[in-house]
Amino acid sequence: MDPKVTTQQIGEECGVILPRDVLDRLGWKEGRTLELRVDDTGIEIFDAQKISDKEFQRQIFAAKMAMRKYHKALSELAKS
Repeated sequence: MDPKVTTQQIGEECGVILPRDVLDRLGWKEGRTLELRVDDTGIEIFDAQKISDKEFQRQIFAAKMAMRKYHKALSELAKS
């Protein structure tokens, strides 16, 4: 199961604390520059240093967001 995080007050802002094992698995350290992509279903966090093809990443992001939005319909189609 994927880890869950809770939003927390951090100074004047609100944020999330990422579990150490997740950071270790990704090789991320404090101070790392990350890229956020947001739509009406959620957010995704990417390592800004590893995104090499912006157009490809944009297309992957759009596909993931569509799969989240239409998860129920896609699950039903997969059964048939």
